[in-house]
Amino acid sequence: MIKLFLQIVFILHISSPWLLGQELSSDSSVTIIKDIDPGLQAQLKEKGQRMLQIYLIRHAKPDLEKKFLCSSVQAQNYIINYNKVPIKDFDSALVRINLHKSHQIYCSSLPRSQETALKLFGDSYCIISDSVFREFELKIINVTSLVNLPLDLWKGLSRVSWFMGFNHEGIESYKKAKKRAALAVKNLENLANQEETAILVGHGMINAVIAKELKKRGWRFVQKKGHVNLGATLMQKLVVVE
Repeated sequence: MIKLFLQIVFILHISSPWLLGQELSSDSSVTIIKDIDPGLQAQLKEKGQRMLQIYLIRHAKPDLEKKFLCSSVQAQNYIINYNKVPIKDFDSALVRINLHKSHQIYCSSLPRSQETALKLFGDSYCIISDSVFREFELKIINVTSLVNLPLDLWKGLSRVSWFMGFNHEGIESYKKAKKRAALAVKNLENLANQEETAILVGHGMINAVIAKELKKRGWRFVQKKGHVNLGATLMQKLVVVE
């Protein structure tokens, strides 16, 4: 029972933008993506150590208008369109890329992730799209069309229901999604071991779950902004060089 309570608390925490109706953006800050300082790596190498890091970037905002009050059917249509529409144009200066090494950039198979990765990293880096990084699926709970609620409340309640093991008919269950997220973590760790810096242009929910799993594996938070559009969560780990 305590474990279930803690899971619900975590769900409410990472889905709070939906539950509170907040439309988060990165307009008030700049995200900086950079390699680890070579001088630091040289010092660590003398001690038989090496610093690795992983960036979890959230995609730009999709170009989709939202109603405040809507029925469950209208909310579901919004979710369907959200997964299809292009992103809104944004000032590329909001994300500063200061990478001096060649890197592979991961993104998900959803349009908003792919388009954001292309605009940020363009032809300068190898961009790899993989469905393992796609956002957790969401299906709005089935309620009579006579009930109108705020869109973000529909999403929040539906997500909590999904996390609790319900509301997953026709979509990926939370149990299967957790296994996929574990594979995503493994892929990112492997890339970080190869290149020192691993970068994912992903989504708010899966970014949060990936970060939670990385923390369990010994990674520490340097920055936590992966829930914000064009924001990034940065995690680092000191490893022993074999």
